[in-house]
Amino acid sequence: MSTWWSDHPDLEGVARRSRRELIEEEAVAESDTEQLRKRRRTLVDLCFEWMSRGDQVTIGVGAHQFEGQLVAAVNDLLVLRSKDLEVAASTSAINFARCDQRGAFDGTTGERSVSSFRAYLGVAEVDQLPVRLVGRGFDLTGVIDASTDDHWLVIDRNGVEWALPHRAIGHCVTTIQE
Repeated sequence: MSTWWSDHPDLEGVARRSRRELIEEEAVAESDTEQLRKRRRTLVDLCFEWMSRGDQVTIGVGAHQFEGQLVAAVNDLLVLRSKDLEVAASTSAINFARCDQRGAFDGTTGERSVSSFRAYLGVAEVDQLPVRLVGRGFDLTGVIDASTDDHWLVIDRNGVEWALPHRAIGHCVTTIQE
């Protein structure tokens, strides 16, 4: 059954143009909304999307680049896992993050056992995990022996004690050797 205006060629043309304009306006509104969403995202928000999708990601910290799957993206913490290591990085230390391949892994909602870079280091301390700490002027592997209000005490492989201020560790990457 046809509509009453289909018998009037002028009204049918107006209806077609109106439908087309409505579709075009809807597409522009959707595009503007997506652009606004992109502009409001933080680095962690973007990395969380990549993690949820299971993308292969590369992050750059200092002179180092690490490639793998993001397994945590929360607050100031990104954790990237590859075949042989796990890298935790403070977002303040990241030079870049890059999505290399979409959907390369199963997506995940992320590891939620720690919610900050400092908490991640706290887990390494409690579990006495060997960590590699890379910052401005140092690159050492050892075990976090103690944490204080203002520094971490790290014992390197040679038994040497290092006192690293929290601000120095906040600008480095921690690699947990598996």
